[in-house]
Amino acid sequence: MEDGFEQVLALALVLACDARREARLGSVSVSRNSLPTAAFCDLMVRFYRGERPGAPPRGASVPIGMLGDGPVIVRAPPMIASVLDRRGPDGGPLYPRGIERLNDTADPVAVVRNALTAQPDRNAVVVLAGPPDNLLGLLALPGGGRLARDKVRTLVVASPAEHAPGFARLRDAWPGSVVLAGDELDLRYPGAAIERDFAWAPDHPVVDAHRSATTTPDAAPARAMAAVLYAVRSDEGYFGLSGRPPERRLTADAGQRGRVMQAIRELVGAPPPERGRGRGP
Repeated sequence: MEDGFEQVLALALVLACDARREARLGSVSVSRNSLPTAAFCDLMVRFYRGERPGAPPRGASVPIGMLGDGPVIVRAPPMIASVLDRRGPDGGPLYPRGIERLNDTADPVAVVRNALTAQPDRNAVVVLAGPPDNLLGLLALPGGGRLARDKVRTLVVASPAEHAPGFARLRDAWPGSVVLAGDELDLRYPGAAIERDFAWAPDHPVVDAHRSATTTPDAAPARAMAAVLYAVRSDEGYFGLSGRPPERRLTADAGQRGRVMQAIRELVGAPPPERGRGRGP
C-alpha cells in the first residue's frame, strides 16, 4: 500500500469484503519503510473488525509487513497524519492501533510467505497497488516461486503499480496469471459521495483521510478498488478481459462501469456486520 487516497479506498473495500465474509484478509504489506503508513493500515484493520474509536487496541490484528530498506520514515504525510493524530476524549489516539515502533511490524516477505503457506492450493488472490518490492522478495526466496505458483490463483495489479520500477521484472518472473486494472477502465469514486457513503460511523478514518488528502481530485481514481472487486467477485461479470493468459487486462463498457461503481459503493457504504459469529471458509 502507498500513501495515495486511491489505496486508502481500496484497503477499505478489502476490509469491507473481509467483514462481510466474502473474503479473508491474510496480510497487509507496505512497500516503503514508513512507520506511519503501517500504523494507518493497522488501525484500518482494527476499525473494520469492530474496535471502536476511543477504545484501547485489542491484541494483534492481521500481520502488517513493512519494507525494511533504508531509514524508517517517521513523519506522516498530511492525509495519514490527520487520522493518526485525531484524539479521543481522554487525549489518547481516537482510532485504536497497535503499531508504534519498528518492532511492532513484521518482515513483509515473511508475512506474504506465511499467509500463502496457510492457504489451500490455488485459493489465494494477491492484489498489488504499489511497488512490487515485497513480491519480488517472495520470488527470491528458496521455493518462493513454487509457493506463488501453487497457492495464488491470480495476481491482480492496479495501475499505477504496473508503471512502478521493478514491475517488468515481477511480470516476467511471476509463475501464474496476472490481471491488470489500468487507466483505461476510467473508473472514479465521486469525492462528494465520501462523507455520505461512509456516514455509517460518526468517526471514520476514510473520511478523515479524504478531508486532508492533498492530491485527491473531485473524483478519486478507482482502479485499485476495481482490482479488489475483481479479486473478490471475479465470476460476477462486472468486467470483461482482454489479452491472453497469463497476462490480461480488465475492461468495462459504460454499462459495466455503472454496475462496478454501484457494487463498490454498496460494499463500502454498508456498516460491517457485528463480529463474533463463526467465519466462513
